[in-house]
Amino acid sequence: MTPPRAHPLVGFVFAVGVALAILLTGPMLLFAPPVVSLMQDRHDVAARLGVDPGTAHDATTAMLGDLLADGDFTVSIDGRQPVLDASERSHMRDVGAVVRGLLLADVLALVVAVLGARRLRGEPSRRGRLMLVAAGSLGAAAIGVGAFFAIAFDVAFAAFHAIFFEAGTWQFGPDSNLLRFFPQPFWFEAALLAGGTIVLGALVVALLALRPRAAAEAA
Repeated sequence: MTPPRAHPLVGFVFAVGVALAILLTGPMLLFAPPVVSLMQDRHDVAARLGVDPGTAHDATTAMLGDLLADGDFTVSIDGRQPVLDASERSHMRDVGAVVRGLLLADVLALVVAVLGARRLRGEPSRRGRLMLVAAGSLGAAAIGVGAFFAIAFDVAFAAFHAIFFEAGTWQFGPDSNLLRFFPQPFWFEAALLAGGTIVLGALVVALLALRPRAAAEAA
């Protein structure tokens, strides 16, 4: 027996879940310590800090753990005092709150997408169409935003921080150890990689959407 057609709201929620999963999953994976350490090595972070690469990697891994665990960011690289000052630690706690919120949103989006796909399993053409709409919209948006970041990175970077953080809490001087850990070229590369993961995710979803649609139309 063919299951009844799902309510339009189910399709809408499914498409939103797919879109958010595409938007968040790839960029969230960039917070993995090996990925961050690799990008830091490309930008001579250890030399900026005056330590060996292993020490820089260990400190970074501790900071990434504090982001997820709401830690205090008191990691040291000299065994005596925190490498970040009070204002830098405060900003990192703000960053941690944003990261945890986005990670939770990503998990919820993935759950919604999976449940929606199961509810729409009897309508492969409709499910595929919704996936294509979500993938196409996010892919096109990622290319546009990525181009803006590439052309006007400083403006885009400031706008991004203005959305998530209170004014005056995220700007630091040239002697900031936080900027030594994560210099501007690091963020430029990270922004482009984040956009690339979104485009890649959109392509994967589009390919997954086309296969059941093609099978359904051939039946």
